[in-house]
Amino acid sequence: MTNILMRREVEVRTRVKSTADASAYRIEVKSLIVLQFNCSSFYNKALEIRSLVDKYNPHVIIGTESWLKEVTGNAEVFRDNFTTFRRDRPACGGWNFICVKNIIAAYVVMGR
Repeated sequence: MTNILMRREVEVRTRVKSTADASAYRIEVKSLIVLQFNCSSFYNKALEIRSLVDKYNPHVIIGTESWLKEVTGNAEVFRDNFTTFRRDRPACGGWNFICVKNIIAAYVVMGR
């Protein structure tokens, strides 16, 4: 399993309250941790994947070649503190998932 861990500093702009300038923002720099890997079947690597998530505490998890089946529910394989987006294949092999921590607003912009 190939793992890629990225840690990037990102600027977070929040509106400053009780100021004369209505367009004033406070800028904070925070880290965003992204964990990406090729599963080559999630089922036989579930413990290794959970261990990586525990070790790095990522904000975003991207998995390719998950081989998850459409009938497998998110609660069976993913943690409940993440919003999960999946694209499964009815046959064996392929497809991907993205898990985003619930503290980050995440939604599908375009879907099939």
